[in-house]
Amino acid sequence: MSECNLTEGIKGSVFNIQRFSTEDGPGIRTTVFLKGCPLRCRWCANPESQKPSEQLAHRASLCVGCGSCEAACPAKAVRLDYAVQKPKISIDREKCSGCGACAAACPAGAMKIYGLTMSAEEVLAEVKKDLHYYQRSQGGVTVSGGEPLAQADFAAEILKGCRGLGIHTALDTCGYAEPGELKKVLDFVDLLLFDIKLFDPAAHQRFTGVRNELILSNARLIAESRIPMIVRIPLVPGVNDSEKNLSDTAAFVAGLDKKIHINLLPYHDYGLGKYEMLGMDYLLTDTKRPDEKKMQKCREVFERHGLDCSVI
Repeated sequence: MSECNLTEGIKGSVFNIQRFSTEDGPGIRTTVFLKGCPLRCRWCANPESQKPSEQLAHRASLCVGCGSCEAACPAKAVRLDYAVQKPKISIDREKCSGCGACAAACPAGAMKIYGLTMSAEEVLAEVKKDLHYYQRSQGGVTVSGGEPLAQADFAAEILKGCRGLGIHTALDTCGYAEPGELKKVLDFVDLLLFDIKLFDPAAHQRFTGVRNELILSNARLIAESRIPMIVRIPLVPGVNDSEKNLSDTAAFVAGLDKKIHINLLPYHDYGLGKYEMLGMDYLLTDTKRPDEKKMQKCREVFERHGLDCSVI
């Protein structure tokens, strides 16, 4: 394996690099999560991924009420309220610049900044730590988000660097990007993990904030490229689990290529605590995870259209 030459000066915002990942493509992988997403899916499990800029999170359960964060904040965005039984932190998120001074000063680790500016070289330095595992498990690296195509140049540079190291590459995308941005990465991608959340454009806009014509168009573009693609569908009760939505989606995918595999991902609320830490509202508080019987019924819709389908 040999490293390829990377373009100098290209940097991006990363909110997590998850090693030993087994859910974002084949084998043992490292998933690089890039910050920023044009969608606002109501069920989003990574709310820290949505905004492109750095975000301050506060975990109240770890806070000892020492006031170090308030003293360290240059923008006076953090305030400690002593007029309650247990001192309580309040954050003026309009003032907060995400500089991280409060997080650096916090002795209990209750403050955290999501978002770190990195170069492709720095990302690859992390990736290379697990080369042995990729080789042994036929794994690799997945660039995810947020929406990685919101940082297409940076994503392409990471993927290109991985290719130079002989590492299998995958892109996990919702597909909402101009075709030119998508084409920047296709030459460096071995596998596309492509989300299709809802088929009806109006319903898609209602639950994600954007229509889906561009997404479906990009799905066609990928199918024409002949790059292997797995369509992933987060199954959210009351949102996209109707027979009509699943059947329409299945017909669309089968029309692209019946060799495309479908992954159904049952809804979960594992990211609920992050919303509180970030001062954000979670809108699906009454939604429950679908049971195995429901997931099997949904799976059968895709199988009737001649598609292989798995519940993840």
